[in-house]
Amino acid sequence: MRDIDAIIEQIIAASRAKAGHAFASSRVYSDEPIIMRGSQLASYVPEPIRQMRALARRPEARSWSDARLFVEQARLMAGYTDDFPYEGTFSSYFPTYAVMGDRQLRGYFTWRTRVRDGHVEKTSASFAYVYLYELINGIGAEPGEPAFRAIEAFWQAYRTFEPTMDRYVRPWLVDYVVYHGLDATLATPYLNSEHDRAVCALAKVEKSALLAAPTRGRRKETRDFGALLASGTGLIDALDLLSTYRIRESRLYRDDPDALTTVTFAVFEQLARYYHGSRTQGLTESLFGVRHAMPHLMFASAVFYPGAKHEDCVFELDETCRFTCQNGIWSCDALHDGGARSAKLGQILRAVDRQLRLALDYPHPLKEHGDPKYLIKIIDREAQDYLAWRRAHAPRRIEIDLSKLAGIRAGAALTREALLVDEEREEEVVAPEPHQGDEKDTSLNLTPAELALVRTLLEGGQPDPANVDLLVDSINEKLFDLVGDTVVEFDDSGAPTLIEDYVEDVREALGA
Repeated sequence: MRDIDAIIEQIIAASRAKAGHAFASSRVYSDEPIIMRGSQLASYVPEPIRQMRALARRPEARSWSDARLFVEQARLMAGYTDDFPYEGTFSSYFPTYAVMGDRQLRGYFTWRTRVRDGHVEKTSASFAYVYLYELINGIGAEPGEPAFRAIEAFWQAYRTFEPTMDRYVRPWLVDYVVYHGLDATLATPYLNSEHDRAVCALAKVEKSALLAAPTRGRRKETRDFGALLASGTGLIDALDLLSTYRIRESRLYRDDPDALTTVTFAVFEQLARYYHGSRTQGLTESLFGVRHAMPHLMFASAVFYPGAKHEDCVFELDETCRFTCQNGIWSCDALHDGGARSAKLGQILRAVDRQLRLALDYPHPLKEHGDPKYLIKIIDREAQDYLAWRRAHAPRRIEIDLSKLAGIRAGAALTREALLVDEEREEEVVAPEPHQGDEKDTSLNLTPAELALVRTLLEGGQPDPANVDLLVDSINEKLFDLVGDTVVEFDDSGAPTLIEDYVEDVREALGA
């Protein structure tokens, strides 16, 4: 095609050269015809497209389904490229080559050529779906993981132009993994099984509750609410996903999450036992139904022709979903409940929230909605049991009144002084010579050790650091009545010192 473009350019250039004259020429210039390649003419139909059209007219094609005709034509056109400038649109509910006009076909293959070159551009949505159908049927990519990756990559690139494509391509990717027996983890990002996994979590809690149920006639055992709290977060996550009442958005949950989580878990266990003993269905089954197998159409809404019958197989996608193919017919064993939130479960959770608020005397009560009496009875019993357990296991609170430390230290010093023998007193305190103020010493109730400390401070000396804290506290307490304030304090270095304002008062009181 490049040689043709070069020839056209040479013809146009030669034509201009022959007509060239000086600027003063009196020649009148008129429009020149534009020379185009035959492939660019609107009426031109490339031979591969003619062959594709002819394929549909063969006698054997009369018995083919639309899907098989599309796949046969797609295989014929697998390597075709085009560069036709197309500005039109194409829209079809069931887009295939057969419903496209010649210009639309050339427009599609031109767009596809650019996509394969790495340029994903916005076009008619029906063109994009035809390209996906090709990949699903193994046209343009090797069947298996390469085709899976090609579908995934194109969808991720084109979904910015067509977000509604998600609802179709996500399940197609899951089907592709199952149909071709690929690694199940490839489908994990595109599974819509969050709802089913949450229901599975409820079923496991219910099963555990039934296994741990006390035997009839046995004395009721004290419930370990601490263990319930430790495992209750997972249940709350599942309930919040499955219920119309969003328990995590509850005001009580924000203020006291442990209480609401624990009581909700306890109520769920008791309800599971209640349903087991009085209903034909268990609690989880009554809320969300029973997991069962249903026929499954591979690549629903897509143009897909499987060709040969698929071999019998069982494909375990995850714990909530299993695919089975038997005699070419697929079935899916899953929940099939539509994935909706449960209003009945919402009623249960709201009742738990309401009754627990009453038990806690919470300042923001909820209105009564006519909940069943058996439900209210279960909730109230579990709430009261939990609150009793919480009171019994509340951490012990110890308060220390620092203002009483001085008195405690003084008492300890007095006790210590009373226990000293005479020899220890003589070794610990070398009393100064008696002087005129000794009678006043006794009136201040200072011990010999305290008196020695005060006199050392009056003389500007450094006292023995042993027991100095206790002595200072006792001195301040005894001299408080004298000056109405603390007399001895500690400086920045930690050494005791007399407050300057009270030095003379202390000196006078001691007769010094």
